[in-house]
Order: sequence, then structure tokens, then C-alpha cells
Amino acid sequence: MPIANRRVLVWTIIALFLLNCLNYIDRLLFSVAQERIKVDLGLSDFQLGLIGGPAFAILYTLFSFPIARAADRGRRVGIIATSLTLWSAMTAFCGVAANFVQMLIGRAAVSIGEAGCTPASHSLISDAFPAERRTTVIAIFAVAGPFGAIVAAVAGGALIALYGWRATFIICGVAGLLLAILFSLSVPEPHRRHVSRSSSFLHTTRHLLGRRSFALVALAGGIAGVGSYANQQYMVSFLMRAHGLPLGTASLLMGLVIGGVGILFTLVGGPVMDLGRRRYPRIRAWLPCLGLLWCGALYAVAFQLPTVGMAIALMLFASMGQHFYMPAMYAHGQDVAPPHMRAMASAIIIATSSVIGYGFGPPLVGFVSDMLAQAARVSAGLDPAACARRATEACAAASAQGLRLSLSFGSCFFVLAAGLFALASRWMADDVSDDHR
Repeated sequence: MPIANRRVLVWTIIALFLLNCLNYIDRLLFSVAQERIKVDLGLSDFQLGLIGGPAFAILYTLFSFPIARAADRGRRVGIIATSLTLWSAMTAFCGVAANFVQMLIGRAAVSIGEAGCTPASHSLISDAFPAERRTTVIAIFAVAGPFGAIVAAVAGGALIALYGWRATFIICGVAGLLLAILFSLSVPEPHRRHVSRSSSFLHTTRHLLGRRSFALVALAGGIAGVGSYANQQYMVSFLMRAHGLPLGTASLLMGLVIGGVGILFTLVGGPVMDLGRRRYPRIRAWLPCLGLLWCGALYAVAFQLPTVGMAIALMLFASMGQHFYMPAMYAHGQDVAPPHMRAMASAIIIATSSVIGYGFGPPLVGFVSDMLAQAARVSAGLDPAACARRATEACAAASAQGLRLSLSFGSCFFVLAAGLFALASRWMADDVSDDHR
């Protein structure tokens, strides 16, 4: 049964919000600091993409499933607190990394801890709150993402400017360790429904992926993640290279685009979809579909605009459509899954988003950026070796042009994801589990 005590419910969602906020702060801090890290460690855009993408995605995906299985059977509060402890310690380790390999290992280890955050949290939410409020509560949990983006961009950017990126990583790691202690001591474990039921990993996977709407929505989340995670990683770099902004200003604007708009539209989207689905059962597919079409087209244009004011304005409008799909995606996963498969449903969605979005998005956009920048240098008659030794204004312009074009290319994946949400709408109502009807 859901938790009846209102004060306990309020604190539970606040604690989960803080946890997920720190999850995104630690995840996005690398993006904010990467121009400094690139110089200090001598990295290319492709290497930055490997650290921000596959280094995070591979172990994140591998560990999501066993942790989710444990969360469907064990004490979720303890799993979440342990996960937070691990990723916070590894965030602090990244602050002392001396080269590409050490940073790669550190970010990969962070992903192991963060793999335990969302599946266990969604399972806990599903047992603590009634089904008719689930999309709204998951939206509140999800809004920690854009809120964390603001904190990472504004506070993280300020700390990096004042104390350097190494000290900032260590500070964030220590903050996470303190929150892990508070979380484990103050959040109650809700009663689990249908604890006697259990399914094997293969049976659970076949059951969930056999629901066509679930498989399509999970795939759509991964495809959208290519554009979303590439934007997260390279937006500060884009504003610094293409428009000559200092780190503090660029990170503040990134927080406004990704975080400020995201908070409003994620919070609005959850209740709208909860209320609207009574009359329009497919709203969880069509609202994300329209939003992704909107943001993909506008982002692609925004990265090509010559003035920073016009670019930021259009990116703000683009961001309005980006934040409907995540709460809809996770809420549909919880509705499709029987109670004893909920954490695994989130794990499958996260794995798809990680492998496709994180795994391909940042390195693909980074690779395309390097190739297009190289082509721009050759076209301008510049010596690539000379540019590597000394970045002249012409060399910097070629680098900016490569990143502009590659980010516009990445925005096309939002449009592809919109088509998958539209296709999923055909089966969305039929695939809902009997436990949620």
C-alpha cells in the first residue's frame, strides 16, 4: 500500500529530488569543466566524447540490471544510499585524475554508482505513491535533472572559475557522501506490493520488450538522448568557441537553456499528462512527439545563427519541447510493468538511453566536430599541425565551425525520436499492466 503519512511522503520526494539533483550535478560537471580539462590534460573533442559517452554508458548499462534486480527484491533505500556513496567518492577521484586514462576510469566508476539511482528510486516511488499521481511524482523526481543542470552550470562554473576544476570535483564528491548518510537515516522503506511474485531476468525482459509501446518508447528515449546528451556535453564549449564567451557566462547560459526551461516544462508536463490521459489516452506519446519535433528543428537552426543573442533565444524556445519525453517515458514504463518488474522496467529504459544516447551521442558529435573542423582548416589553407601547436584566430574559427555543424547534425536525432513516439501511440493504452488499469 502507498505511504499514508503526508509528511513522510513530502520528505521522501524531497530526499529523492536532492539525490537526483546531485546525480545530474556530478554528471554534468564534466561538461561545464571540459574546456579546462581539455587544455590541462591535452585532450581532443573525440576523447572528451569518449569520457562523457562510452566511459559513462557501458558500465552504467551493465550495472543497471543487477542493481535493478536487487531493487525489485531488496531494500531500496539502502541500495540508493550505497550507490550515492560510490558515485560521490568516484567524483572526488576525478578531481585528482592526471591523464586521459585516469579520467576515463574515474568517470566509468561514477557511472556504476549512478546506475543504482533511477531504477531503485522509480520502484520506491511506485510503492510510496498512488498510481493516479505517478506521472506527476516522477516528473518532480525528473525535474531534479534540469535543476541539477542549473546548479552544475551556475555554482559549478563559479567554483571552477574561483578554485579550479579539480577542487570543484572534490567538493561535489564530499557533498554527496554527506547526503548519502542523511538519506539512509531519514527515508523509510515503503511496503512492497506483491512481494511473493518473482520472475527471471530473461522472463522479465521478454515480458517488457514484448509490449511494443514499451520497446518503442525506450528506443525513442535512446535516440533522443543522442541529441540531448551531446547538447549537454558540448553546449558550454559551443558558446565559448563559436561566440567567444568566458566560462562563467557560457555555463550560466547553458544552465538557463537546459535547466531553467526544463524545470518549468517538466513540472507542467507531468500533471498535464496525468490529467489529459483520462480523456486522451495517447497523450503520453503525442505530447513528447510534438515537443521533440519542435526542439530538433529549432536547435538545428540555433547552432548556425551568427549572434549569441539570437542563438540563445532560439535555444530557449527549443528547450521548451525537450522536457516532455522523459517523465512520459518513465511513467509509461512503470504502468506497463507489473509491480515486481518496475525497477527492471526503468533499468531497460536507462540502458537503452545510455547505450544509444550516452554511448553514441557525445563521441559521435565529437568525432564529427573534429572531422569538420579539420576540413575547415584544410579549406582555409591552414596547417593542422601548426593549429595543434598554436591556436590562432583562424584555427579557432575552424574549430567553432566544426562544432556548430556537428551539433546541428545531432539535433536531427530528436526528430527521429518523435517518429518513434508517434508509432508507440498505437499500442500504448493496450500495453498497460492489469495492475494499473
